[in-house]
Amino acid sequence: MTFAGAPLSLVGPALAVGATALVALYLLKLRRRRLEVPFAELWRRVLSETQTTALWKRLRRIVSLILQLILLTLILVAILDPRLSATQHGRSIAIVVDTSASMQATDGGDGRTRLEAAKEEARRIVRGLAGDDEAMIVAMDARPAPRGGFTGDDRALLADVSALAPSDTAADLLRALGLAGDALRGRPRPTLVLIGDGAWRQSELDDGARALGKDVELRYLPVGKSSDNVGITAFSVRRYRANQTAYEVLVEVQSFRPKASTVTLQLTQDGEIVETQKLPLAAGERVQRLYPDLAGAGARIEARLVDTHDALPRDDVAYAVLPEKRKQKVLLVTGGDLFLEGALLLDENLDVEKIPPAKWDAAASARYDAVVLDGFTPAAAPRTNALYLDPHGEGSPFAIRGSVDGPIITDTTATHPLMRWVALKDLNIARASTFALQAGDVAVASSFKQPILVARERDGRKTAAVGFELKRSDLPLRVAFPVLLINALDWFAGADSGLVASYATGRPWRVPVPAGATELWVRAPDGSRTRAPVHDARASYVAMHTGFYEVESAGVGDRVVAVNLANSEESNIAPKLTLSADRRPLSSPEIGRIGVRKQLWLYFVALALILAFVEWWTYNRRVTV
Repeated sequence: MTFAGAPLSLVGPALAVGATALVALYLLKLRRRRLEVPFAELWRRVLSETQTTALWKRLRRIVSLILQLILLTLILVAILDPRLSATQHGRSIAIVVDTSASMQATDGGDGRTRLEAAKEEARRIVRGLAGDDEAMIVAMDARPAPRGGFTGDDRALLADVSALAPSDTAADLLRALGLAGDALRGRPRPTLVLIGDGAWRQSELDDGARALGKDVELRYLPVGKSSDNVGITAFSVRRYRANQTAYEVLVEVQSFRPKASTVTLQLTQDGEIVETQKLPLAAGERVQRLYPDLAGAGARIEARLVDTHDALPRDDVAYAVLPEKRKQKVLLVTGGDLFLEGALLLDENLDVEKIPPAKWDAAASARYDAVVLDGFTPAAAPRTNALYLDPHGEGSPFAIRGSVDGPIITDTTATHPLMRWVALKDLNIARASTFALQAGDVAVASSFKQPILVARERDGRKTAAVGFELKRSDLPLRVAFPVLLINALDWFAGADSGLVASYATGRPWRVPVPAGATELWVRAPDGSRTRAPVHDARASYVAMHTGFYEVESAGVGDRVVAVNLANSEESNIAPKLTLSADRRPLSSPEIGRIGVRKQLWLYFVALALILAFVEWWTYNRRVTV
């Protein structure tokens, strides 16, 4: 037997003090009142009879004292909260509660969320544990974690259940099953109970069940009733390169309702409405809308579905941050080429600085967003993104395999950002170097499988090389030349991926930080601050809730990051009332078969009340007085 209440070191002295006080009270001599009577002979006879029963009266007082001592003992033992000790016959139960985004759906009954309904089911399991059972609570979202270890203390387990809170992430079922399975390994009669809406991938459930093995009994308790939901499943924004005061937005909305409906989509910029549109949606339909030529002074863009009246309001709002308006700093290292300089001047978003090869400084190149090397190949590579025009010698970033006279461009990688709106097949070249590719290198343009234009992205830097001298080709005379240069600089700046996507909840994201920043903090939408590690000029962080996050780096300035759910699997809230794992159906846990936990303190309190009643009855019947 174990005690879960007040410590024995406190109850023991209390019992000693209480018992001493009771004995002292019973040892006190009774003070008799003086009473004058008219006829003494009668009272002498009564007193003589009382003296003959003095022994019985002493015995009655001893019985009363013993009853009081027993009553005190029972009360103090109840305060100790005695429990039956765990045995090898008890169950070890891991209760895994889904706390992902879909569990915020408000169809749990009486306006409750699914998570509240799941927590009530978990409480029911905890209250139904037998005296020798032990359990633990596991929260399952993108980062599953136990709320405590195995314990038989139902109060601790109920506190763990009450502490469960929802996150705006998808559930990592496979990881949660692995965590619970490791905790159950080697324990008697292992049982794992899943509580959730079943919005999980079947492949993860099958893999997790196989990893658990046949020794672990897997059960499932479903929650949720409705599939009524419309959500924003994608949201992105970007500025126009030619006009950075304007921007365009891409929104994807999907209906998971069983019937057609119409929703209103609002776009706001720093709280001001910039666009409103009604979207008719068929049952299960997914639509994309592009909103071009938007303008405004704010940087925080929100997409919001108005008056959807669905069960999951969390995915009715999405966030995006408008990229900062800035010019790209470019260092041009050249001996003089008016065609090259003129092509770079065509883009008003470039801040170009020109130096001769004699003034090259590799350390100083880190101050620029990109470096263009015209016929010059330094021994020390630039410390930023670089475009090499006719590289040669040992300093070439791509090993030169040979050369070819009068090459003809026969193959191009049209999907690479460098080749956007660029045609090179009829290009005239006097002579070109061919490159040997390494792992990860891309042959953007080749002459009969011999790479002439190549690109590489490695260690956070991008490098491209053109294997011929511009003056010995007609490329500078073609429209493709300035387009190729701008494509390369856009690729360096990260503008090749189209619309700028927000970060997703539950997944690690790496935010670029300014050079020299060693300490970085992330302020969440709720105001809490978390320190994020910085490595290779990037900060790593995992956001568990949607909204705008502020990245604060000491002495450098702040940056706003948008985080969204953007997960159609979580927005599809249709509950699964039945599940099977590895082709075996999962049944509900049989709580009644386990039995009701024996709260021994209740028995001690009940016995104390019975003794108190007996004491009261014997007192009034003049048995113990």
